[in-house]
Amino acid sequence: MPIYMETSRLHRTVTIVARGRIAPDEVRGMAQQLADARVRPFAKIVDVTTATAELAPEHIAHVAELLRGDGSEKRGPVAFIVDPQRGHFARAFAQQTASEGPINVFRSLHEARASLLRAQQTPGPALAAPADGVAAEDALGRPGPPRPHAARRALASRYAIACGCLT
Repeated sequence: MPIYMETSRLHRTVTIVARGRIAPDEVRGMAQQLADARVRPFAKIVDVTTATAELAPEHIAHVAELLRGDGSEKRGPVAFIVDPQRGHFARAFAQQTASEGPINVFRSLHEARASLLRAQQTPGPALAAPADGVAAEDALGRPGPPRPHAARRALASRYAIACGCLT
């Protein structure tokens, strides 16, 4: 199966990895699994760096509607990891659902994890900048401005990983 999902209820995190060519039915099936699992408030990491999918805008809107559910719960932060030359689905989905909760597009798993960790630890409407000082992309795929004190955050993040506090 080209789409794999792992849920950690302890850490309130869902990790989704997609590989290869993904059919629209597979994307809808994964969205249905997410909706059935009732993990809307959980943080989500969605790695689509090596996946390709040809989804029409109506397919993306349908997936967003399915994941929205009844809207009774606030959506947790979402971090897409994309290849800079691809990631059209991630950017379109982020653009369509940006008003529902924090969502951002990153180029590495490390950036996405660090950002989600900060988003879960500090209240706020948006995901924080990546820990290594490389600006995250906005919902349209444009790079954002680098954040001040990025080097200090990067050092703290590396220390947390080295001591086993952040994996």
